[in-house]
Amino acid sequence: MYLEDILSVCLQGLNSRYPDHVIDINLEIMTLANIDTRGWKADELIKHLDENAPHFLQKMARMIINSCETTIYLLDISEETPALWLHCQGRLPPCHEHSSNAQKAGRQNMTVNL
Repeated sequence: MYLEDILSVCLQGLNSRYPDHVIDINLEIMTLANIDTRGWKADELIKHLDENAPHFLQKMARMIINSCETTIYLLDISEETPALWLHCQGRLPPCHEHSSNAQKAGRQNMTVNL
């Protein structure tokens, strides 16, 4: 899969095509303060960026998903170093709950299951 569009469209495409994905952020490219860099879902990342750094969502991006590479580059920052590493094929790392609603639901489920 190859898509060149603004970052928000690339993330929406990732979410649509690979619903069981995980995203890790490269802070060398995306300068974000006080953020967990691992275990994001596209919809959580879009919401977070929309609230805290909306300019990133409008940047031109290139998403590449193939057998050799699963990344998103922000073209005006670096075409060689990925801004986001995507995990959407094979064995996936754990997904963290970054939204407060998801964290609350997770704690409630843990309480109910105990």
